[in-house]
Amino acid sequence: MFNKQSLYINAIKNNNSLKLNFKKLEKAEIIDSSQSVFLSKDEILPRDAVHKINALQDEIDNTYISALLLSDDTKLVKRNLSKRLKEYATTNLNNEYDVAVLKNKLFETRHYFESTGIDYVYSIFHVLNLFIEKNPYTNSLIALFFNNKAYIVILNKKGDIVFAKVIEFTSFETVKSSRFYESDVIGQKLFDEIHFFEVMDSINSIINEFYENTNDIFIEQIRLLYTVKQFEEEQITQIKDELMLDVFYHPISIDEELFELVKDRHQHKSFIVPRKKPSKNSSKILLTILSIIIVGLVAYLTIPLNDLLNENRKKLEEKTVQVKKKFKLPNHIEKNLIAKKRVSDIFELIPFDVVLKDLEIRKDGSTIHANLLSDDTYIKTLQPQLLKLYEKSTVEFIDNKDIVYEALIENSNTKPFKTTAMKIYEETYITDEFIPIIRVTEQLKTLFPKNARVNFKSSFKSDVVTFNYLVNMTVTSPMAFFDIVDILNNELYSIHISYPISFVKTAGGIEMQFILQFHQPK
Repeated sequence: MFNKQSLYINAIKNNNSLKLNFKKLEKAEIIDSSQSVFLSKDEILPRDAVHKINALQDEIDNTYISALLLSDDTKLVKRNLSKRLKEYATTNLNNEYDVAVLKNKLFETRHYFESTGIDYVYSIFHVLNLFIEKNPYTNSLIALFFNNKAYIVILNKKGDIVFAKVIEFTSFETVKSSRFYESDVIGQKLFDEIHFFEVMDSINSIINEFYENTNDIFIEQIRLLYTVKQFEEEQITQIKDELMLDVFYHPISIDEELFELVKDRHQHKSFIVPRKKPSKNSSKILLTILSIIIVGLVAYLTIPLNDLLNENRKKLEEKTVQVKKKFKLPNHIEKNLIAKKRVSDIFELIPFDVVLKDLEIRKDGSTIHANLLSDDTYIKTLQPQLLKLYEKSTVEFIDNKDIVYEALIENSNTKPFKTTAMKIYEETYITDEFIPIIRVTEQLKTLFPKNARVNFKSSFKSDVVTFNYLVNMTVTSPMAFFDIVDILNNELYSIHISYPISFVKTAGGIEMQFILQFHQPK
């Protein structure tokens, strides 16, 4: 995203101030950087900061702004459960977890930057996870201190996160307003002492809480990451002696970590989608058209009529050949987003007391095989939601001695839904050559995980040539389906998922299967 001349602005909101970090880039290389700090106690961006940001945005089209959540009371949830949190906005953290924040908390951050716009919003957990990715540790407790809070995770012997928690500490403003505050010097000393004992007590409590729920992971070291140094070496030694564990205390640059997050590999982890950037190409196109007209007039006045007619005939023939290379192929982005919506709609309506065994989604309906923990779950919970998606929904309970309420739910006559709310692109695909089956198959295999099986099934010709493939793979979470949609939608070929789409729970994971269609001109 920084291939052209670009400006990256990182906005870090502290308790009473806003720090802006600016990086100007040319061909992804930083050519200039600077910082500005503004007083910011209100819930809107300071006016002088707005003026500076917007002036720079007017100067450089490719301007990207990133920020942390203003109120970061986030929590980590397993990826297969995150979509069920209706009051939360969620986004990806890693292969196992999503980060969830209350939707009104995300709104506060977006509203704060309403005067300038914003492209990326992250949680401090994203910063902490990126640090772990770059510095793998095992059997460790890692805490990142930021804005009177500690964001804490515990890693197992494989370096995976198995525990996460946010702890809030007494703020300096609270100490300042207390009856013990006499002066700035005494007040700062009092705050430092309170903070030290709160940190030590919180870490000790978290370790005890963790050991109450697990007995196969032993914490061997503690790493404390700070943006502003608050502890001296003697205090770190005191924590080490108290907990009888190795304790390491070192700085972390939130600015640099956020800069890493907005780069291509981590962009999708943002809570929001970047703004579409303005283009100044229209003036260039106008100049090009005027140049062509002027050249044409000069040619008309200087070239003999017969030569001019012959030249125009040649150009017309060349243009005809070029037009033949343009074909209106199925809009793969629209079709993939519709399939994604159909899948997500069903997974989002499955309540916690329903165990999904397998699911098949067809163009005209779906079949859900599930275990219900209550005999009225279908009538009270599932059927009303399913009738929003389908004209008809029925249930058949299977006689099973082990599972009392094993149900087979049939849904038919899929209701259409408006695609106007989707981000749909109208594409005209251009190709210079016909791609044979072998090459298409090899290319498709590169889009999926190594364990995926991509098998050619059939082909047919209409206005275009279509190759049909059966794709089958085992995944750990249905979220893998949405990742595949994102990958396909970045392709420049007309490749989209078709029906039926199925998910079957097995001992080895979730077996996912669907039809994939590749379209090209004859």
